[in-house]
Amino acid sequence: MPSSAAPTDPPSSRVEAAQAPDLHEWRMNRHGFGRLKVGLNRAKIERRVGRSLKLSYSTGSCAIWEIRGVRGLSLMIVSGRLRRVSAYRGTWRTSLGVRIGDSEAEVRERYPRVRSRQHAYDPEGEYLIVPGPNRRVVFETNGDDQVTSFRGGRVPEVMYIEGCA
Repeated sequence: MPSSAAPTDPPSSRVEAAQAPDLHEWRMNRHGFGRLKVGLNRAKIERRVGRSLKLSYSTGSCAIWEIRGVRGLSLMIVSGRLRRVSAYRGTWRTSLGVRIGDSEAEVRERYPRVRSRQHAYDPEGEYLIVPGPNRRVVFETNGDDQVTSFRGGRVPEVMYIEGCA
C-alpha cells in the first residue's frame, strides 16, 4: 500500500543541502581545508563547497578567490589548481582545534614540532610553522602572542607573505 505522506523537503532543497555543506565543520590542515585538497581545480572546489567562487584579485597565474557567502576564508589558486587555503577572520579551526585568538602557547602545545620565524611586518609577531613534506600549516601571531590568521597548503605558496606576491 503506497504511503500518502509526502517528504518533508522537496527534492530540490535536499539536493541544495547536499551541495552546500556546513563548512564550519571542516578543519584546516597542511593538505587543505576539509574536502578542499591541494591540487583541486575551480570546478571541483565549487562542487565540493556547493557554492560559487568570487575572484578577489589576480596577478598572472595566481589568483585569490573567496567562497560566495562565506566570510574569513580565501583560496589561492595558481595555474588553475588550489595551492593554499587561508583563514583570516571568524571561528575556523585547524584539525587540532587551533583558531584565531588562541595563544602561541596553545599552538605549541598542540603542534609540538612547530618552529617559529620572525614576522615580516610585526616586530613582536611570529610565523609558527608546522613542517611537513611539501605542505605546511602556518600561523601568524601578533605582539599579544595571539593567532591572527592561519593557512594550510603547498610549499612554496603557503609561505608567501602577501598573497600571490
